[in-house]
Amino acid sequence: MLYTITTFSDRGQTLLDDTFDAPSDSEARQEGIRRLKEADLEHRGARVTRAGQLIHFERAYLPRLVPTEKTL
Repeated sequence: MLYTITTFSDRGQTLLDDTFDAPSDSEARQEGIRRLKEADLEHRGARVTRAGQLIHFERAYLPRLVPTEKTL
């Protein structure tokens, strides 16, 4: 089956958009996580999909903004 992996930056830009084959959803999830680690993108927002069905989703954790004296 054909799967798509997409990874996003904190600002919503696409960092990775690729397709790959896997025999099952669970193996596609493992392959997607492996590809994220290999590309050093494992802590970014990412998803693995098959024909519009979500197989894996990882939410991006944005850095916490701390107000400074200028913004107060």
